[in-house]
Amino acid sequence: MKILIATDIFGETPSHLALCECLASHHSVTSLSPYEHNPPAFANESDAYQYFLQSGGMDNYLLRLKSLKNAGEIDIALGFSAGGAAVWAGQHLLPSLKKAIAYYPGQIRHYLEVQPAVPWHIVFAHYEAHFDQNQIIDALLPKTALSLYRAPYRHGFVNPDSLQFNHTAREQAIACLLQSIDAVEGDSFANYYEKFGNTRVTD
Repeated sequence: MKILIATDIFGETPSHLALCECLASHHSVTSLSPYEHNPPAFANESDAYQYFLQSGGMDNYLLRLKSLKNAGEIDIALGFSAGGAAVWAGQHLLPSLKKAIAYYPGQIRHYLEVQPAVPWHIVFAHYEAHFDQNQIIDALLPKTALSLYRAPYRHGFVNPDSLQFNHTAREQAIACLLQSIDAVEGDSFANYYEKFGNTRVTD
């Protein structure tokens, strides 16, 4: 399988590259970040977000997705935070896409008009401090080919560079991805993810 992994605003951190390496043992992996060059080490998420905005924000991320040389070959897309939102907004740029998984893609709130063309699994944080996540979920509920979850963790729980990082949650999330990535049945992600006690909102 050819897998795209889109980073959050921290870019290609060691933990992100470790996930890519893990999946690359059995798959062809393409990494995508919002940045053309490696960003500086960020002191906190606020600094990372300011750098993300100064680098062009979501518009730039979508341009980078569009410029991928192998965009037409991607089978599965994984995205974290802004990366998940970029894949959601730009899924039409991935004509071979078969399924997609996004963790806490808060920026998706700017692209609620998008209709998923393939099965999607979106894992929201327990809550978001800067916007009403319930409004996003309500807007997504009527869409087909879409499964939504609310994890009992804060935004950034998969990323060790985030203040909201949760080691157990990261292990659970990665185990879920590894176990479900090759599954054929559309509900496979739900079957694995619900083992971790995360509430499934809708299918």
